[in-house]
Order: sequence, then structure tokens, then C-alpha cells
Amino acid sequence: MMQKRTICQTILMMTLALGSTAWGARMPQTINNDRDLKSALKSAKTPQDHQLIAAYCKAKADGLDAQAAGYESAAESYRNGPVVKNITAPNTAARYDSLAKGLRSEAQSNRQLAALHEQMARDAAQPIK
Repeated sequence: MMQKRTICQTILMMTLALGSTAWGARMPQTINNDRDLKSALKSAKTPQDHQLIAAYCKAKADGLDAQAAGYESAAESYRNGPVVKNITAPNTAARYDSLAKGLRSEAQSNRQLAALHEQMARDAAQPIK
């Protein structure tokens, strides 16, 4: 009887220990990368959590826009420079335009996610009626 009780207690303790790490996703204090963002998206509850996510998404969108501007500038340089005979070369204007378009699209997605979380923060801050 005593051995059965010890086994049950051991199983219970293991379940609690392992379960809390598997199910207890925590909100990171700061979001420095997409891995942190993924964790934050799973565990955001407070208005501050949603504001943190929105701030990261805005900063990432700004960085993507800056990269896109660089590619657009490079594309313009190639358009005004000597003619490239190999149109599939990685340094053609069309290639850079395509990269810039993809970056702008990703930046827009990040801005939409930021707006969504700003709205969630406002909703979470309002008292329940």
C-alpha cells in the first residue's frame, strides 16, 4: 500500500512539473526576434502584452520598408545604368523590384498585425460591462 502511494505521488509530481513547462507559455519581457514574437502571441493577455507585440511588429515593418527602399534604389540604378544582356541575372532591376515588392508586402502584414494588437490592447483595457 505504501509503495503504491509513493508511485502515485511520484507520477503526480512528474505530471505537475512537466505539465507546467509544456502548458505554461510565458509572455517574454521583451521581443527581440520572431521566436519571442511567437511565444508572445501565444501568451498575451494584458494590454501591455499586446502593446509590446504591436511595437515589435511596427519596428519590424519599418526595417522591412528600409530594406525595400534599398532594393528599389538598386533597381533604379540598374535601369539607368548600362544594359544587362542576361535578364535572369540576380542583379537585374526586375529582380530587385520583385524583392522590394515582397518586403513591402511583409511590412504591410506586420503593420496589420500591429494594428490588430493595438485594438486588442484597447479592448482589454476597457472594463467588462
